[in-house]
Amino acid sequence: VTAVYTKHLCFSFASPQQVFNNKVSVFGLTCYSAWTCLQSRVHESFARLLSPTLEDRLAYAPSRCFTTFPFPQSDPRAVIPDLEVIGQALYETRAAYMLAEQVGLTVTYNRLKDPQNHDAPIEHLRRLHEQMDAAVLAAYDWSDIPVPLYGTPTTPDQKKAVEHFEDEVIDRLFALNAERAAEEKRAGATVGAKQKGAGKP
Repeated sequence: VTAVYTKHLCFSFASPQQVFNNKVSVFGLTCYSAWTCLQSRVHESFARLLSPTLEDRLAYAPSRCFTTFPFPQSDPRAVIPDLEVIGQALYETRAAYMLAEQVGLTVTYNRLKDPQNHDAPIEHLRRLHEQMDAAVLAAYDWSDIPVPLYGTPTTPDQKKAVEHFEDEVIDRLFALNAERAAEEKRAGATVGAKQKGAGKP
């Protein structure tokens, strides 16, 4: 699940027995691989480009940025071992931090994005986020894209690194979408031709 209107794009697992209002987007995904992709900056770059905003908050629009997001495998439910490992590590570390500090996701990510905060647990979470981004890029076979430091950039070089990451990721995601659409079209044409041929006497 994720909040529809949010300062920080954060995803969490939730019990299917919970009842949610219309301010929460719910996705029927159960593996860490899917969560890892959605929580990564690969997906966040895509989502912030395609979703509207409300004041200073992102208005996450599933029809625009989830349905159209090309996961590393066509099926978002596909389990990718490396993503399972890093995703579970980050999720459980984040949960343990919030429990220990008695804070929620917003406060946690405010601290993660605060360049003045160098507390050891925060630095550890930042490194896990960077490792997660690298693992997601590897799942796409895009390890040539450098992963920028996690947090709010404070120097021209850091800002340039984030911009390069976002531009490169978005370009490749759109290219991947186009490639998969073309494959589906070809597959559909092939199936249609076979069905037409099968109908001949």
